[in-house]
Amino acid sequence: MSRWPWSARHLAGDDVRTRVVPWAVVSPLVVVGVVALVQVAVDGLPTLSGLLTALAGGIVAAALLLVLSLQTANRLDSEGRSRQVELDAAMRQALHDPLTDLGNRQLFTDRLQHALARRGSKACAVLYLDLDGFKTVNDTHGHAVGDIVLVEVSQRLRTAVRPEDTVARFGGDEFAVLCEDLTDELNASRIADRVVSSISDRPIDFGEGHKLNITPSVGIALARDEADASKLLRRADAALYRAKEGGKARSELFDERMQAQAVDAMQTEDDLALAVEQGQLRLHYQPIIDLRDGHVQGVEALLRWQHPRRGLLQPIDFVPMAERSGLIIEIGKWVIAEAWRTLEEWYSTIEDCQLTIAVNVSRRQLANAELLDAVAANQPTGPAGNALLVEVSEDLLVADANAGFSTLHALRMMGVRIAVDDFGAGVSSLKHLQSMPIDHVKVDRHFIAGLGRHRQDEAVVAGIIGMAKNMGVGVVAEGVESHEQLEALRRLGCDAAQGFLLGRPNPEVRAVIDLPPSPRRELETSADGVVPTPVAG
Repeated sequence: MSRWPWSARHLAGDDVRTRVVPWAVVSPLVVVGVVALVQVAVDGLPTLSGLLTALAGGIVAAALLLVLSLQTANRLDSEGRSRQVELDAAMRQALHDPLTDLGNRQLFTDRLQHALARRGSKACAVLYLDLDGFKTVNDTHGHAVGDIVLVEVSQRLRTAVRPEDTVARFGGDEFAVLCEDLTDELNASRIADRVVSSISDRPIDFGEGHKLNITPSVGIALARDEADASKLLRRADAALYRAKEGGKARSELFDERMQAQAVDAMQTEDDLALAVEQGQLRLHYQPIIDLRDGHVQGVEALLRWQHPRRGLLQPIDFVPMAERSGLIIEIGKWVIAEAWRTLEEWYSTIEDCQLTIAVNVSRRQLANAELLDAVAANQPTGPAGNALLVEVSEDLLVADANAGFSTLHALRMMGVRIAVDDFGAGVSSLKHLQSMPIDHVKVDRHFIAGLGRHRQDEAVVAGIIGMAKNMGVGVVAEGVESHEQLEALRRLGCDAAQGFLLGRPNPEVRAVIDLPPSPRRELETSADGVVPTPVAG
């Protein structure tokens, strides 16, 4: 419908104005015409007084109609504006992050799709970044400080990029930047360097003189011919992961080598999702030897994946991927259930059994409430229910001290023993050991490797053993591969040890625990492995 001069554009009352106002304007003339026709029909000739009276009445009626119509139009305008304000607010809330006021993933993806469609001969790039160690900020200082950090980072991102670039927060500490009209990858790398510098160069003040040094890792994906937004985001994510592997606080550009790795990783992740369901996971058992009398006191359950095409895969080939994707939760449930099943079998068939099984727990498992449910779901009754040992790496224990404290205490209340794995390689302190419910520490293999050759390593191991014994905590040495290391550990008073010298991981658990006991024995290596030999009396 065409607009009349008295109608505003895009207002709810326009229809009222357009339809009513013209009729109100001409209605007095219509009234006069009707009265004139009536008088002609009745008297044969209209009178001037009659026409003036009709005109006056028509003008009054038209004025009333105009007033009422304009009031109605203004009311509709006001209601329409209110609805539009509410709609705009709802739309903004749907497309923006409430904490930082940056665009969210939906808005970013929409703009990325439009940018890919109209880029022409120019390239566009996606910068995908997150903050290194941000979880520690929340765990140590609380989520309020974490929010301060995120707001400050978002403001620095806005100033680091160009005015026409789109900055979005995807959730948590993940951000993305869309850069359009780039000539080459060097432009994108320069913007990424500015992003890293803007966050890393200055600490973030969160009140009362407290400051935090925050660094980001950035993945860059450049689009030239592709028009798939989701593919470009996946490439940027793969480059981000490579940047973190390379040392963090840096940027990495996606290349064809990463493309092949990304395709392989996606296929591996799909395969891994079916591994538990199809029974492809395996546990290999490595014996833990008591150094006082040489008997097998327990085993460590080591995860393997019998891939249908690639053969037997080691944890390094799939556990990091399982950790990132969250599949580690289901895998961890299977490992714990299998360990409980084995323990129940041992304690029902072996007389006076005192063997233990140690299983490793990852960051995601420790932070997930389902860990306690998985332990409780299959826990056997009797002594077997107290023979599971959960190993937590030292760096994980320090990073997640607050979250891990309650989980580990709950496990101890359920009868599960706790060990700190890779001890000595991290930054834990005596305070951490004193506050945590720990039964054993496992000395990192790096220090064991130097025994018999480096006095410094022997001093470190001696210090760990002394500290642990003073606290009533057992000590297990990892990675024992030579007789020199074994003798040094015995001399230093280490409780137990494991390593290739003492027994390699074996899928047949009976082959591990059936090593013949002896009151005192040395271990000599044969061509096939390790053969225990009694010491001559």
